[in-house]
Amino acid sequence: MESRTEKLLKEIIELHIKTAHPVGSKILFDGNKFEISPATIRNEMFELEHLGYISQPHTSAGRVPTALGYRYYLDNFLSVKEPNEKEQKELKLAYKKDIRDLAKLMVEKTSLAAIVGFAPNSFYFTGLFNLFSQPEFADYKMILSMSQVVDSLEKAMADIYNRIDKPEVFLGTDNPFSPDCSVAVTPLSDDRLLAILGPMRMDYNRIIGLLEETIKIVKD
Repeated sequence: MESRTEKLLKEIIELHIKTAHPVGSKILFDGNKFEISPATIRNEMFELEHLGYISQPHTSAGRVPTALGYRYYLDNFLSVKEPNEKEQKELKLAYKKDIRDLAKLMVEKTSLAAIVGFAPNSFYFTGLFNLFSQPEFADYKMILSMSQVVDSLEKAMADIYNRIDKPEVFLGTDNPFSPDCSVAVTPLSDDRLLAILGPMRMDYNRIIGLLEETIKIVKD
């Protein structure tokens, strides 16, 4: 992919993560990050769509990233954001109390759901209300999809247990929870896992940063 097209994809993804809205050529042009015409931006967006990195919702003229687009972002543009000093202290305190308290803090920090796996068939799940408050879940189909996720958590956790040895993101058809969502998960000590579950429109830089900080805390 050419560097300008890569930059365009990165901007589309980061704008969508921030706003939850489809991204149109006018927004990209008005952002003054591209010294090209709106017509050229539209042409390059069409190429990105043709390649499968973005798609057009039926109700909008803008585009949203696909699972393939997010995967490209994760592989090429991830810039992990380390938690600030206050958050590091909060994470340490929560972990010292109980791993469930740490999961609840993750829910508070991300507005997503958190899962702690104690073994393939034993887990703790919290944050479902936060998850359904995300804009994506105004769509009835997404609510139905996530309800199915809750029903099949045991199977999904068992599937993911032997697949990771460091923080990983699974999304689209690679995600054992659901192809409609994303999960960022890391192994902890004593066969435990910590996962953050949400829509594909996650702030991956921040979430991976929180998971990496958790690994440091567990090892201390």
